[in-house]
Amino acid sequence: MDYISNQEPQIQEMLQFLGITDVDALFADIPAQIKLARPTVDDGLSEYEGSKLIKSLAAKNTFSDYENYLGAGAYEHYIPALTGAICSKSEFLTSYTPYQPEASQGMLQIIFEFQSAICALTGMDVANASAYDGASACAEAVLIALRSHPERKKILMGASVHPNYQAVVEQYLAEHGIDIVKIPFGVSGELDFDALKSQLDAQTAAILIQSPNFFGNIENMKQVVALTKPFEALVIHCANPLSYGLFAPPGELGVDIAIGDCQPFGLALNYGGPYAGYVACKQALLRQLPGRIVGETVDKQGRRGFVLTLQAREQHIRREKATSNICTNQALAALASLIVMLWYGKEGLPQLALTNYQRAAYLKQQLEKISGIETTSGAIFNEFLVKFPHSAAHVQHYFRKHHIELGLAVDSFYPNLSNWFLVTVTETKSKMQLDRYVSVAKELSV
Repeated sequence: MDYISNQEPQIQEMLQFLGITDVDALFADIPAQIKLARPTVDDGLSEYEGSKLIKSLAAKNTFSDYENYLGAGAYEHYIPALTGAICSKSEFLTSYTPYQPEASQGMLQIIFEFQSAICALTGMDVANASAYDGASACAEAVLIALRSHPERKKILMGASVHPNYQAVVEQYLAEHGIDIVKIPFGVSGELDFDALKSQLDAQTAAILIQSPNFFGNIENMKQVVALTKPFEALVIHCANPLSYGLFAPPGELGVDIAIGDCQPFGLALNYGGPYAGYVACKQALLRQLPGRIVGETVDKQGRRGFVLTLQAREQHIRREKATSNICTNQALAALASLIVMLWYGKEGLPQLALTNYQRAAYLKQQLEKISGIETTSGAIFNEFLVKFPHSAAHVQHYFRKHHIELGLAVDSFYPNLSNWFLVTVTETKSKMQLDRYVSVAKELSV
């Protein structure tokens, strides 16, 4: 917050209004012995001297700086400077997260533009005004499917969906009497289609697949759709939205619901949040969307305007017909994502996605040349699995000695993948950094 001091005319006007002669009179009730003396001209440090002192004290703090190859749902991307500048404007930063009908036209327009950008990115018909994060978006999508098929009690979910997302879905459905069946993945990290075929039946309400999945592999979503449609089950596609810049969007694949986390667009890692989830679907599922939808209209004078068109929560409709108890959305986080999407545009986003893909593919190919190192096969986006011929603890310790956080050890989620690491590469990594990573890997494997 900016500090603007009062000038002498303002001070005199206020003193006159209060009926006192000087500012000291405002503190007349405070005992003199506990008052601090007014500083003299030569008392203390100047602003410049104070700044130098603070910098000298800060220089005594030391910390280890690591090159980061972690990902798994929270990615290190460059955030354009204008993102913070716009989000910090008081009309956005100080606004209560909007859900009320009287929200300002400016905020309503921002939400409308966010919805429009998500629809353009995913190729879907309609999107809501954001969810809390990717995990809650997964759970909300599953609830959409169950409301669409109230007689069905079975959900299929890929075992390669982010484990945290799986846990949130399970928590949402814990008391609903729903059977959640995990579809395993093969040695390539991709979905086991034979297992999928064996589990699909008339009781299946939906199948939730992540692509790129937790391991970075691209799933064959066309085949998933083809297998699922005869059973009239919904296909839910969870994805890093940046991947749509390179791979076919859900709308082109016949998917019913597209979901994910907007963190890759304009949202810093922030120790895990706050982020913003997106939920987009086909027109037929519009009434089942949670939260709210902003629409565009015109007033009596024909001027463009925005209104909250759909508010399917119990505050606005009968409780038994509510699609969600969500009363807020991540409006500020969604605004940051919108700014970055517009910043890159329809030409820049594919280039950014291609850069992520190429740099990850380069590191993967270079590691595969080193004896004893394994990686998974199959198409990837910007993440892949790698296994070193040593224990995970030893590998982590060796890379950290070189100030590199090499990736996420996945055995805490998948015990059968002991000593495997999930490595993530974004546009923030130069070829020199990638070559250094490879050099450390070679030293370790000698």
